[in-house]
Order: sequence, then C-alpha cells, then structure tokens
Amino acid sequence: MMDRTHLLEQLLTTEKFGSLQSSLVEFAADFTRRAKFFTIQGSKAKLEGKGRDIFVQATAFVIEFGAQTGWDEFGKYTIKSVDLFSAFVDAVMSVSGPALLRDVLNKCLLQYSITDHDTSIRSWTVKKPNEPIIPPTPPLHVQKVLELCPGIVQTVDKDKRLPLHYAADSSTASFEVVMEVFKAYKHAASIRDPMTGLFPFQLAASNGNYKASYSLLLANPNLVSSGIKVSDRKRKRSSSA
Repeated sequence: MMDRTHLLEQLLTTEKFGSLQSSLVEFAADFTRRAKFFTIQGSKAKLEGKGRDIFVQATAFVIEFGAQTGWDEFGKYTIKSVDLFSAFVDAVMSVSGPALLRDVLNKCLLQYSITDHDTSIRSWTVKKPNEPIIPPTPPLHVQKVLELCPGIVQTVDKDKRLPLHYAADSSTASFEVVMEVFKAYKHAASIRDPMTGLFPFQLAASNGNYKASYSLLLANPNLVSSGIKVSDRKRKRSSSA
C-alpha cells in the first residue's frame, strides 16, 4: 500500500496521466479496508520512521477521496492504541499541518470515543506508581488533538463547516465528544451549519443526541426563536410552491 501511495503521489505531481480520480477513490477505499489488518506496532514504526511521509500522504488521499464508511474504519483504527494515536497525530502535524489534522478530526475521530468496544482501554489508561489508576474519558483522543493544535476548532474546512458541525451531525458521536468540541470553541454553537442551515443544537437533536442538543441550546437559548423563523420561512416557501 505504501508503494502504491508513492506511485499515485508521483503521478499527481507529473500530471502525465490525466485524471486519477477513479484510481484515488479506489485507493482510499482499499487503504481503509486494509487498515484494520495493519499491526499497531507496524504502523507506529512507519509513522516514526522512513514511512512517515507516505503514510500521511495516504491519509490525505483517504480524507479527500474516501467515503464515510472508510473514514469510520480508519478512525476506529487510529484510536485503538494511545501510542499509535500519538505517533499518528504527531506525523500529520509534522508532515502536513493543522488543515489535514482538522479534516481527520472532522471525518474520522469525532464519531467515536475512547471507551468504544473496538478501542484498547488499557492502553489509554493512566498508570502511575503508588497512585490510583485513571481510566480514560470518552473524548480523550479529541482532547489530545486540541492540546496539540487548539486553533483547529475555529477553522472551517472546504465546505465551510466547523468541527462542532461534524460532531453534532454524527449519529455515533457521544455526548462527551460533542461537548469537548463545544467547550473548545463555544461561539460555534451560534453558527449555522452551511450544509444544512441548522444550528449545532438542531443537528444534534436530528441525530438523536438529545442530551448534547439540550446542552448546546442552554448555551444560547435565543437560538430557539431563530430556529422557529427558519422553519416558518421553509413552510412559506413550500406552501407558495
């Protein structure tokens, strides 16, 4: 897979073979399918060694040309181990920077929690001599990303969406993850999602995360009247049609 990544990167650079869209879409799907079979130590060695740049380029292809199923698989893989996750986010920041890390957060990480069954809870548990064991909290991976690059919660992606829009719009994001993103940039709760026209509290409610919806609404109760106005306008347009 790494050789294939390098080849696609070279072809994109030279632009000798016209559009590579279908090849990149196929690669993104194939990479995320195989990722769950990668060993944690093998991936960690690549991310900390000579394979770092290629692994990050493969990640960029996955983000740009992948689909939600693939992003889900890739996200679940990266949080399996705290050592793998730390090596991964460090590599993304070193090779590509905050923009790719934000896109990975939006599409692959906000949808899951450290306490999900696919994750090795033991590897995320803090153990210090002669001190109580500290179990991980559900949004610990999100906390680590925001500690490394706190400003990304305030930046929009190519679709003009903020991380809080992605978190609230996910049917699998936990209450804790949504609130972790909210706490990092509370003003985002008052910003409509450009894709749906909904506020984050409305997105959360539409995805069944009622606890998060209520908490987001409490942050700015005045949004209720704004939401009603949006519904009224839509009703008027539909009735006039």
